[in-house]
Amino acid sequence: MLTQSLLAIALLSTEWIIGLLLFLSVLSLAIIIERLIVLNSKWAGMRDFQSAVKALIRKGSAADVEREIEASTSSGAKVTLRTVEHMKDGKISFDDALEIALSEEKIDLERRIAVLGTLGANAPFIGLLGTVLGIINAFHSLAQRVQGGPSVILKGISEALVATALGLFVAIPAVIAYNYFVRQVRKILVHSESSARMAVPVLMKK
Repeated sequence: MLTQSLLAIALLSTEWIIGLLLFLSVLSLAIIIERLIVLNSKWAGMRDFQSAVKALIRKGSAADVEREIEASTSSGAKVTLRTVEHMKDGKISFDDALEIALSEEKIDLERRIAVLGTLGANAPFIGLLGTVLGIINAFHSLAQRVQGGPSVILKGISEALVATALGLFVAIPAVIAYNYFVRQVRKILVHSESSARMAVPVLMKK
């Protein structure tokens, strides 16, 4: 009885799995484009910010350094300002304040990246599920229509394999983008830390 109930569920159309994978592919593409724009702009802003701060520190102008940091939207500027705020508000050491500020910025930078990792890990399994259900359907159709011969099952299997291919189509770009974004975030945070270590002592002397 249980087997028949499960078979009835398995024989349902697999088109919903295809539809789900198509939706996930659009979602993945949207996240990739959004994160590419955000992280690339953050990295470009980070380099410009570091160059400007270094030049101002060499001139010895603490007021100009502060204005540059407050005007910048880069991760380095945000980490620097947050570090100073944490040191003043919480009366904690520079290293502790910097660690908190970096953690806060990391959360912002990694927003939605975990979704890509999840899609990369699970989209192939969703496609495989569609394939398995399609094969079950093909064999059941063959049993119902013996006169159809091998062509019935081959047609069903070829259609079922579309789900596996689509699952890989979703997963591969998601994994590539995920690894790239993780490296970008790490690079931005490293440079943000160096910017904060360079600028915070200047700001704290004011």
